[in-house]
Amino acid sequence: MGKAAEFLAKTTAIFRNFFGQTSLHGLRFIAEEERHWSERLLWMFLCTISWIGFGIMLQKSYLAFEENSVSFAVETTGLSTDTSLPSVSVCEHEHTKVLKKTAKEIFGKHRDPNLDEVLRELIYFKGTAYYMREICNKDGIECPRGNYLQLAQRARVKCEEFFYHCTNYNDVFECCKHFVPVQTEVGLCYTFSAQYEKKLKEQGDPKWIDMTPKARKPLPAIGFAINGSAKVYLHSEYEVPYLNSLSSDVLNSELHLFKDYWVATNEVENQPEVRGLSLYQRKCRFPDENYIESADFYSYSSCIVDCRRRAQMKLCNCTSHHMPKTKPEEHCDYDGIICLDRYNSYLSTPSRNSDRKDGLVCDCLPGCVDLDFQVVDFRIVDILGVPDRSLIDSMMQIRLRSVPTEKYKRTVVNGKLDLVVSIGGAAGLFLGASLLTAVEVSLFFLIKARASEQQGGTKDNSNEVNE
Repeated sequence: MGKAAEFLAKTTAIFRNFFGQTSLHGLRFIAEEERHWSERLLWMFLCTISWIGFGIMLQKSYLAFEENSVSFAVETTGLSTDTSLPSVSVCEHEHTKVLKKTAKEIFGKHRDPNLDEVLRELIYFKGTAYYMREICNKDGIECPRGNYLQLAQRARVKCEEFFYHCTNYNDVFECCKHFVPVQTEVGLCYTFSAQYEKKLKEQGDPKWIDMTPKARKPLPAIGFAINGSAKVYLHSEYEVPYLNSLSSDVLNSELHLFKDYWVATNEVENQPEVRGLSLYQRKCRFPDENYIESADFYSYSSCIVDCRRRAQMKLCNCTSHHMPKTKPEEHCDYDGIICLDRYNSYLSTPSRNSDRKDGLVCDCLPGCVDLDFQVVDFRIVDILGVPDRSLIDSMMQIRLRSVPTEKYKRTVVNGKLDLVVSIGGAAGLFLGASLLTAVEVSLFFLIKARASEQQGGTKDNSNEVNE
């Protein structure tokens, strides 16, 4: 007998032995030789159908575990919610008086007017450099060739000069203690956030500000008066202002006007089991799951900023001088700024669509603890009657419209335990199997089958000796 035929005979014997002893339904009727061939064929057909059914159920259970693990729904919370105001970032925007003063100091009193526009582009750089591209090195006009971050810092007013006063409810507080300077890709901003207030509380500061709604107390409200004009970004606790902020989340201050905004908020709560799921399943990242270099905590906006930073380095071998957490030697000089301007349409339109070729592709997931909010009402009042109005250019207040009565909740509906139960139910229904069956199969093929092989080998050796 050839080796192939001998191997086939041994394998058939092992499986026939297994079919005759296993607790899996139907297999012993196939292995019993005394049964009619038609009966064995019937049981072979029925067992095949059962195994196919089990395979389909297994595939669907795993697909539900991977694709539909989380339910994102609205939940009523009553008055027990801890939802607070969104974070408020005040970013100076085109302070004309300071801009002209800085231009005069740098370029002189009898400068070309276009140099003021060049300086404006550099100080409030947003990816475009039209005047630098069209004006510099033409008609004898010399523009700054580098050190643009220092130039921007020189032109920006200090916090104490920028803020006139700040209020919480109707209480005045120290602006520059609670509005923390944050470097962003839109320039230096001053951010009031629950995250920073928690740090003050942990440090034992009695003047920390609690922005969560309290019973029988006025709803949270942050107001400020500034010297100049600003763009005010509303965002979640871990988000940051960036070039792609939604226009509905950016409020513009206006000279001699007081703008009062009411904001409605809904927090996002995550069931503890959500952390145990993979990123693909929950489709979001927690702040401490940070892998990016330009921020201390993960957020969608920080991810986009870091993606743009990497793209800028790849395309132009330098980054914008406003890019957070970058080294001075990485900042673009004149040629680098012109390069960023050339690729601006590509860099300014991030997307997760890997098939697109006309925009920046960034694999950025939303944050798991984002705060959902929207401006629901506002009023505008002239500040002519405000005392010391000569020191104030504009005023703004952001306050909570009402105590939230609902929140979004991310709940695990198909967890690992559900997957095990689903697979176990399918195995029991189609195969009559259980966890003990898996142990039985493992023991048979690892121990009994090997033992029978050894016994067969011993018999062969004894036959050779006898011969």
